Amino acid sequence: MRSRTNKLRDLVATYWQPAVFYGMLILFFGALLWFKLGTLQNGYSSNELATFKETVSLRHIFDNPVNAPFTILAYLIGLVYSGDQSLIALRLAASALGLLALTTFYWLVRHWHGERSAVLGTTVFGCSAWFLHSSRLGTVDILMFMVIALLACTVWLKRTENPVALLSAVGLVATSLYIPGMVWFVLAGAIWQGRTLIRLPKKQPKLIAAAALGLAALLSPLAWAIFRSPELVKTLAGLPTEGWPKVTQVLSNLIHIPYNLFVRGPLNPEHWLARLAILDAFSAVMLVLGAYLFIRHFRLVRTKIVMSVLVIGTVLASLGGVVTISILIPIVYLFVAAGVGFMLDRWQMVFPRNVIAQSIGVGLISLAVIASSWYSLRHYFIAWPNAQATKQVFTINKRF
Repeated sequence: MRSRTNKLRDLVATYWQPAVFYGMLILFFGALLWFKLGTLQNGYSSNELATFKETVSLRHIFDNPVNAPFTILAYLIGLVYSGDQSLIALRLAASALGLLALTTFYWLVRHWHGERSAVLGTTVFGCSAWFLHSSRLGTVDILMFMVIALLACTVWLKRTENPVALLSAVGLVATSLYIPGMVWFVLAGAIWQGRTLIRLPKKQPKLIAAAALGLAALLSPLAWAIFRSPELVKTLAGLPTEGWPKVTQVLSNLIHIPYNLFVRGPLNPEHWLARLAILDAFSAVMLVLGAYLFIRHFRLVRTKIVMSVLVIGTVLASLGGVVTISILIPIVYLFVAAGVGFMLDRWQMVFPRNVIAQSIGVGLISLAVIASSWYSLRHYFIAWPNAQATKQVFTINKRF
């Protein structure tokens, strides 16, 4: 009994500081996602109202299961509420998916670049205005962020053949196939994991059989919907549904991606403030450094898979279909986090044994992260809701 008490004391003494730190970090991001979630704007937008109509019943969702991970989650959350609070369920669903994207983003950066880079990079990503716009708006745009969850799950499956990892991958793949454009990332992951997928049936036949049955069950509503409406295939593939765009239009969309990131953002008051660039100065510089780091280590498997995801997302966003630039944002901030890690590593190489100098370097980079985050928070919580263009979009005050 005494030895158990001593072990418990040692455990608490060892882990209480990181537990408190990460607890405060979770509370911080939770506050960002849920602070004034239903009252920051004066009402709801027409897109939120249209999305709400897609969640009125499970029968309606199964008849048109595109974006089902969001609509089902919003429907289930809506069951908890009643009357005039139903619309807030959309934003609660978006914020929950945003928290999932943020968690997988942290895990992936920590796995590749270490804990400091993960904390600082996740802070920049979690406080970024685009993340907050997508995660706090009651539309399906947040589903584009699930690309980072797919990437993290693929890396996890490559790292271990644990049954939990496999079953998680099956569940994530099944739900991702309901999201427009995600099928291409699933195929890329399957190609990358080809050897693992071929080897697993021999090592764990019962588990694979159960996973296959689960996958078939989860995808059966989607298969039935496609059988009834074959035109859903184009939507699910992220392709234009009303004819292919001209080459000039595709090239224009392609050029607008870096233009929106570095120069002027999209003109969309519902989702953005004026024509500000998506990236602030600090994030833009870290993006360049992170891209340099990945290119420098081009032979690494991680570089090839990230570049593949970047190319697929860029092509889909350039086609002008339902896939938006949001699908690229997690990958962009993955480069930003890599740039932060690169700066930390360079500083430690210059001062390998000087603890004081190392602390000063970490402090300076942390201050830059705080400044960047503060700029984005003021953008979203102060400037954007008070802009006249924003007020003209969120005019629906009717509750359901």
